[in-house]
Amino acid sequence: MDEHNIENHPDLMDPDWQRHAEKEAWTGLRRNRRRARRRRLVTISAAVVIVVAAAGFYLWKQGTSPEEIAGSSPAVLTPTTTAPAPTDLPDSGHVDLKRPFDNTPAQNWPEGIAGLTVPAPAKVGSFSEKQVGDAQEQVKHAVELAQFDKDVLEGHHPDGYIGLFAPDSRADLHVDPQRYLPYLEDGYHLLPVRPRMTGKMTVRPGKAGELYLHVSYVVAYAFDPGSHVIEGPADLEPFVRTDADYVMRSGTGWGPGSRGLWLGEFGGYTTGAACDAAKKSLLAPAFADPYFTGPSMKPEPGQFDPSKPASVKGNCTE
Repeated sequence: MDEHNIENHPDLMDPDWQRHAEKEAWTGLRRNRRRARRRRLVTISAAVVIVVAAAGFYLWKQGTSPEEIAGSSPAVLTPTTTAPAPTDLPDSGHVDLKRPFDNTPAQNWPEGIAGLTVPAPAKVGSFSEKQVGDAQEQVKHAVELAQFDKDVLEGHHPDGYIGLFAPDSRADLHVDPQRYLPYLEDGYHLLPVRPRMTGKMTVRPGKAGELYLHVSYVVAYAFDPGSHVIEGPADLEPFVRTDADYVMRSGTGWGPGSRGLWLGEFGGYTTGAACDAAKKSLLAPAFADPYFTGPSMKPEPGQFDPSKPASVKGNCTE
């Protein structure tokens, strides 16, 4: 057969093969766009990929099939390992849905709020050791509710969290709770494994009657892929970096409604999150974006290490 007439080869004219080739082409396009976003490269167009696939030059890349996912048994609590963890979130590689954080930066992080290091209570300014310890526990509980409570994540109910704050601060917190609470997008659910966390709390005095408790941490979530074909941890595991000041106000300098916990400066960004959901201030895995389009972001140490300076942009920010 004429090598220049390869598009008319009988095998390539088979409808079943064409459907398969088109599916593989779009999968390759999605993968290339995701990698391009992270590395600031230019993606190749759909037409080019489909032509290559139609010519028979595509590669059959093995990954996690829907059948394998459907047949997986429920995951259990995953113990940490001692092997060195990667410093970046892999685009490709096998994902064990019972141990989804293996081979990711969160591989050795503790589960849940245990990943937040809290210093031993000590007297700070006008606050006694006991007052500092109580404030630390209150902030720790606030972080735990914000990042791990199912009623917050899936139910989108902020009242339990907001109820921890001083009465005079609650109205402002109710205005835009999605600014500081990670609501999951409807239809996307976490795997039955606990999210991983790393970070720490520091304490310093503020103005008279104020105690500042700063938290800087990263939380890794693992979403259930359902029937989606996933090619690596980056497809289903967004990492959320948060830096926030909690302010405890106490003493005669503050009125009854002002005494208690306040939320001060707050910032954060995501790595490996779906950008369509992020536009709605929601959290979803990268596979929720049809072709993983969106602005690029080069890997930075602060994405996975809260002891490093925080980036000013997330993976969905120009």
